[in-house]
Amino acid sequence: MAIVQNPITGRTKKKFGTAVFSKQFGKNTMRTKPIEVRNPKTLPQKQQRSKFTLMVELARMFMGFIRTGFKQVAIGMSQFNVFVKSNISSVITGVYPAYSIDFTHLVVSKGTLTGADGETAGAVAGHKVDISWVDNSGNGDALATDNAMGLLINYTKKSIMQDSTTKTRVDEALQFTVPVSWVGDQVHAYLSFKTPLNDKVADSKFLASVTILA
Repeated sequence: MAIVQNPITGRTKKKFGTAVFSKQFGKNTMRTKPIEVRNPKTLPQKQQRSKFTLMVELARMFMGFIRTGFKQVAIGMSQFNVFVKSNISSVITGVYPAYSIDFTHLVVSKGTLTGADGETAGAVAGHKVDISWVDNSGNGDALATDNAMGLLINYTKKSIMQDSTTKTRVDEALQFTVPVSWVGDQVHAYLSFKTPLNDKVADSKFLASVTILA
């Protein structure tokens, strides 16, 4: 793929002969149109496609969170692509075609901001999940104004809950009240931080897998 940027082509898109023009990450690009589309059916190809499909399905559950969580490190590619690249080789377990996700290794945000200290998560009565941490403002580049980014993944229900605006580092706690229909389900909890301008985020931390209580 070539980068095309000159006064003659300007903002070029679509096809011209065997060339395909498009705009990616602010740059005009040109690639050749494939003469033949192949669909390899070797075992490694099927394994990779199956893993990628699993990652796509997972990402769709919390794409908004991913767009913020990987914004800082998404240079020359989309936040989604960085999410897949960061996880596909480390979180998928099992043997084809019976793959599953190891949520303890899942990364839901990535960046250079100082992360959490003393982080915990637990289920409490009333279908609630409590997340807590220790205020480490002043350590590294951590500031009291950094927003906490909490995420709960209910893979059984293919649903999530998130909060990235209501609490800061100094609050040291965040509580989720989840739907009653989640009672008895296992939920995976994560915590990260971001600056108010969303220009820096911290590496996420897996907190716990908890069972929702009535």
